[in-house]
Amino acid sequence: MEKTLQNRIVYFFIFLLFISFGGFYKTYLIKFPDFEGFNSAHHFHGAVMLIWILMLIAQPIFIRTKNLEWHRLVGKASYLVFPLLVLSFFLVARAGYLRNIKTISEADALAGMTNGIPDMIFISILYGLGIYYKKKTTFHLRFFAAIGLMIMGPGLGRFLIVFCSLPFQIAIPIMIGLTSGVALIWMIIDIKNKKSFFPMAVFLLIGFMAMFIGVNNHSLWWQSFAKWFAHTFF
Repeated sequence: MEKTLQNRIVYFFIFLLFISFGGFYKTYLIKFPDFEGFNSAHHFHGAVMLIWILMLIAQPIFIRTKNLEWHRLVGKASYLVFPLLVLSFFLVARAGYLRNIKTISEADALAGMTNGIPDMIFISILYGLGIYYKKKTTFHLRFFAAIGLMIMGPGLGRFLIVFCSLPFQIAIPIMIGLTSGVALIWMIIDIKNKKSFFPMAVFLLIGFMAMFIGVNNHSLWWQSFAKWFAHTFF
């Protein structure tokens, strides 16, 4: 079972690549070469995210073909690429805030920071646990798959809105339901097969926290934190 999962996880990461391209095609890629409305922060984020997804695809292929030296090399490269990925989240959040503060109220601009700032923390938790358990294959694989589920969300949401013509209010719950549903089913299967539910439970907890922050983006505690963060780092 675990061997089959290791061999097939690459298909999920390839799907992640295609859904990301599909989701961002009409909202970003089609604007080449001028990219009106976007700046260097968005381009940097897109480039690093593409590199990260390609690394996710490469790793299980190296395991499957027994190229363990290349697997370790790409793993070490992630020590450089991942901080750049987190930095890209920060830069996009900063660009969004500085743009929004000129056109909408401060409260709404601070509310918009729920897209970006929490992601930096959550993806770092998943990556940190994935690296911590790098010698425990079952955990290592699942935490990196959880990172894939997390970064699939934005592309999937945009795909549902742009290509499926679903309104935002419907597309986002579907996106959350699909990513959380995959993790929940995976966790149930792991429990049934007497494996630890811990990795997928962490992802589901993170998903719950992300939703909680999102629906409370105008609350006093989030507004206070976001205002401090923006004034300190932006």
